Amino acid sequence: MQAYDSTLSSKAFGDLADPGLVVACQSHQDALRFLSSALGRSNGVALLRGPTGSGKSTTLREHFAWLQRDGVVAMVAGEHLTPRTLVKIMLEQFGIDVAALDGDQQLLQRLSTFLTEKTHSGKAPVLIVDDADKAPSSVLRLLNWLAALESRERFVLRILLAGQDKLLRLVNDHGMRHIARRHPSMYSLNPLTEHEAVTYLRTRWIAAGRNDGEEVFSIDVCALLHEMSAGWPGSLNSYAIPVADRVASLEPSKLVPRLHVTRDGRTLATHDLTKHEYVIGRSELADIVIEDTYISKVHAMLKVYGNAVMLIDLNSTNGTSVNSRIVQKTVLRSNDIISIGHYRIKVENIPVLTAEMEEEVQASDTMRMKNLGDLRRARARRTIKVLKHK
Repeated sequence: MQAYDSTLSSKAFGDLADPGLVVACQSHQDALRFLSSALGRSNGVALLRGPTGSGKSTTLREHFAWLQRDGVVAMVAGEHLTPRTLVKIMLEQFGIDVAALDGDQQLLQRLSTFLTEKTHSGKAPVLIVDDADKAPSSVLRLLNWLAALESRERFVLRILLAGQDKLLRLVNDHGMRHIARRHPSMYSLNPLTEHEAVTYLRTRWIAAGRNDGEEVFSIDVCALLHEMSAGWPGSLNSYAIPVADRVASLEPSKLVPRLHVTRDGRTLATHDLTKHEYVIGRSELADIVIEDTYISKVHAMLKVYGNAVMLIDLNSTNGTSVNSRIVQKTVLRSNDIISIGHYRIKVENIPVLTAEMEEEVQASDTMRMKNLGDLRRARARRTIKVLKHK
């Protein structure tokens, strides 16, 4: 039995969500343009401000990836950071082996030399500090020292600091005077508009593997969630999780169609039908291989739909029976017994068909049997593909 996906809400809005998923909004795009422009100026210091859940970290990760394409960049989290750890992380992300460096003085000297060399040969390296306002005072003093480093009247390190409202007050404090004298530019992230919230919620829902976003996150639901969250993505995620959990809990459990292959009353194999198509036969190319001289190499086919399972005899020599009745094509039901050669195949967990659905599945224009030649050619192509990759 396959129960509903209990991780659905986490895949869409929680810890299991794809960290690389970015739902573009106007503020996010404006922030990226601002960061690119600010770090390109001669003073080279930028501040990104926003409350928890505003998308600062997402914006920083995207800008970090962009800077990596043609520059040298390091990114750290300010909370619980120490000065020594900051220097080591910078050197390591700059591609420098720190194993041979002993002591803080050597680490700082190597960092200073590297920054100077890189600045002379092109653009100054970039340091990104997320949650800079949560960094210890010792780290802030080191950042202030780094901001003062110059060579040939050029600053050797570009700096991007992200934090909440007190970020600007922190920089204006006397202890950060070298950063302040570089006159940093600042951008404050804005919340999503109501229209952007609709796109955001539905996009994350789709990324979690669902296609019913318009039903689950209707305009009215999105408007309510937007009002509750004030449009901030992090809060929007938190309020969307109960909605996703409710949807998952209301979904009925889905049974996977299953076959039990038996002979003389003994079960030899069990197969869960999780693919759309299965071929039964004694050939190695079959999906369900049954070795019996009374079974054709390609004997029968199963077509698995979301609400039906169809059995088709593929012009086998000795025929296929269901419940002791020879069939060419039939819709299976739970507890049906398929007979081929000396073997019996019991089917279970088959969806119950409505009369309308059975008529649709049985219709000749919706279900055409593949002839044996087509099937063999398809299986041969699959075999050739497999051999090519061995």
